[in-house]
Amino acid sequence: MRISKVFNYLNRSLASPFQGGIKKGALLALPIIVLAACSNTNPQSSNGIELKGKLSNPNGETVYLELMSPEGLKGIDTAVVDAKGEFTMTPEIKEPGFYRLKISDKNMATLVLENGQKVTVTGDAKDLSNTYTVEGSPDSKLFWEIDKASAKNYRKRDSLQSVFQSNSAALQNDPAQLGVLSKTIEMQFNNVVADHNKYLNNLVEKNSGSFAALAAIQQLPDEEYFQTYIEVDEKLFAKYPNSGYVKMFHEDVLVKKKLSNGSPAPEISMNTPDEKPLALSSLKGKVVLIDFWASWCGPCRQENPNVVKAYNTYKAKGFDIYSVSLDKDLEKWKQAILKDNLTWTNHVSDFKAWQSPVVAQYNFKGIPYNVLIDKEGKIIAKNLRGADLEKKLADIFK
Repeated sequence: MRISKVFNYLNRSLASPFQGGIKKGALLALPIIVLAACSNTNPQSSNGIELKGKLSNPNGETVYLELMSPEGLKGIDTAVVDAKGEFTMTPEIKEPGFYRLKISDKNMATLVLENGQKVTVTGDAKDLSNTYTVEGSPDSKLFWEIDKASAKNYRKRDSLQSVFQSNSAALQNDPAQLGVLSKTIEMQFNNVVADHNKYLNNLVEKNSGSFAALAAIQQLPDEEYFQTYIEVDEKLFAKYPNSGYVKMFHEDVLVKKKLSNGSPAPEISMNTPDEKPLALSSLKGKVVLIDFWASWCGPCRQENPNVVKAYNTYKAKGFDIYSVSLDKDLEKWKQAILKDNLTWTNHVSDFKAWQSPVVAQYNFKGIPYNVLIDKEGKIIAKNLRGADLEKKLADIFK
């Protein structure tokens, strides 16, 4: 979805771009627009700000101010750091937004700027990213706070991952102890994630009308914190209806609303392997797992045994699976169905892979992905895997 592209640069500026997982996700690239440098000697306009810097360890660096817009990076102004480490910019700021003040792509500070502000940035010119502080911009200070808290939390996650990796090799011949270690680390990891999510949610709720809230909320899982998403959307859309950032966030929330729990699952109708049309609605009256997968998807194939187990356990109680493949090759799709023992009959595909309309319709960015619907075709839960799927089905069919 486009919203992930909009905040790509923000995620790079924050401590980590991933949400609740051990592995960092791949970042989507935005087009970088060639910098259009402006003179830093122009008088401040009615749409401008005054941005001053005081950097230690100066060496005649050029600093660049770039707007992180929905369309990509846009050069706004440049200045040369003098021998005292000082510089001044007076760029025009047409609307509030996210900016980065950079010496290089790996040495920068993220700012949230608004018309009329007088902002001062201090820090070490050799390590601006880790040393900068901001005065005169409340949203920039809030973003800085989010960044530091995220960095601390992600270090805890990385530490737990390192503990697991360093001990798991020695326990390969002792599955029981390896299982105990895995569960212990997983519990600790989940607690660390939950603590950070709680912190972020509290911060966002207190600052829901702030642009910095847009950066913080991207780290929160929307399934669990969707009401917070709605609150931020309502506050910011009322305050900044013409902002490109806010418009895109608003569109994202509207899509999420259509797929929220209790909403009707969008209809799907595709052909089976023997080229017969099969609609999702034909399974009404059963609890159905809409399972998005593909024969070429390694994680999907690894998850299939869990899906098979769930089907075999609950099929007699009214559970069924509607498997939607993102395959392009009919024979490979058929072979995977047989090899993985996907014995249910509801297999469909339009052979359009990621260009299939269901990708946008169900708003997923990766597979395996699934949506669980009730007997009336309403969404119960999304993206349940392994033990989570089994637990949810056990609750439903108890």
